[in-house]
Amino acid sequence: MFRFTIRDVLWLTVVVALVAVWRSDLARQEAAYLETLKPRFPWDSEMREIAVKAKDSPKLLTKLNAFVAAEMKFSASSAEQKRAIHQQYMDLTEMAGIEPQPPIP
Repeated sequence: MFRFTIRDVLWLTVVVALVAVWRSDLARQEAAYLETLKPRFPWDSEMREIAVKAKDSPKLLTKLNAFVAAEMKFSASSAEQKRAIHQQYMDLTEMAGIEPQPPIP
């Protein structure tokens, strides 16, 4: 039969606590990293659907690539440029046959 001293149990507790803290820190770092990759605009769930439909339509794929380039270039620009990007988004959703998000306030 195994015999454990209190010292053994305390060491085991310390090791388990360290592993738990290490794992939770990794999960926090992963969540922070994924947050940095999070989209800047509210319409990214529809963008995935548009991307799937764009595989069969070269014209839609071209417009999608232009939209993504404009989105990255003008993401922190003036309201006029944001409206132009939103109009491109509306055109994409219309071409893909997807219900668009409401306009940006």
